Amino acid sequence: MYTRVESKFWQDEKMRAVTDDARYLMLYLLTSPHRNIMGFYFLPVPYACFDLGWDEERFSKGLNELLEIQVIRYDQGSHVVLIQNYLKHNPLENPNQVKSAIDRLDEMPQTSLFREFARILGQSDKPFIKPLIEHLHERMGQPVTVTVTESVTEDKDTCAPEAAQESKCTPEGDGVEAEKVTATLESGPRSPFKSRRQEQLFDLFWEQYPKRRSKGRAERAWVKIKPDEQLFEAILDGLERAKTSVEWLKDDGQYIPYPSTWLNAKGWEDEYQPAVRAGPGQNIPKGFASLMDWAEGGEHL
Repeated sequence: MYTRVESKFWQDEKMRAVTDDARYLMLYLLTSPHRNIMGFYFLPVPYACFDLGWDEERFSKGLNELLEIQVIRYDQGSHVVLIQNYLKHNPLENPNQVKSAIDRLDEMPQTSLFREFARILGQSDKPFIKPLIEHLHERMGQPVTVTVTESVTEDKDTCAPEAAQESKCTPEGDGVEAEKVTATLESGPRSPFKSRRQEQLFDLFWEQYPKRRSKGRAERAWVKIKPDEQLFEAILDGLERAKTSVEWLKDDGQYIPYPSTWLNAKGWEDEYQPAVRAGPGQNIPKGFASLMDWAEGGEHL
């Protein structure tokens, strides 16, 4: 994939007002190997630092400069970056590109930047963008409002709205505005869930899981399992056993798998060694996850 970067990038007032590092970082964000067709993608700080050969302090300074001049947005919680004018210079040109954008959107974690991206998409007048807008609203869990305005004139002129927004227009010549219809559609479950109940069950699981990483992958793993109420209870029971096990408590949870890995492996069916906590007056030496671990290790000392 290629990205259009115009030569006037170097004369842009905002780019001339920032440091060399910030300009270099902006070029990196435009051409990053992690980018996608939307300029809206998952980018954890360690990924960027590795690519750039920078430490996190240097990266944060450049990032803050770009945030101040409002050329990008970054969600620290979900590690998602949004390049504000990316689609202005690299617009989606056909339905196939829109389909690709929908696929990339499904891979992204939930983020507060969905609302800003919806605003950007709403500025497009291309009708084939509509499926992406609708899919984005599903991810946001909001109803989609579609407004249709028809104008009838002697020469059959018709005024249509821009994407998912109410528009007002006056046709040339004498015309009669016919009927304005606003339909609010009840939004279904967010992608990739097929039912509201499965979405709710996953959210309950997600709240309980101690290492909340790669949410999009975990959601897709959940959809494959499609647990009923009985299996859901078994998953939560297994999760509670895992959370209190020697394996998961060791080294401050370093060995806890990502939720998608745990789900795909049916981790709730695994056998776990329960951790035995120290009682009053008992001190566990550093490096041992539990009293049991200490006792077993002590046999070999």
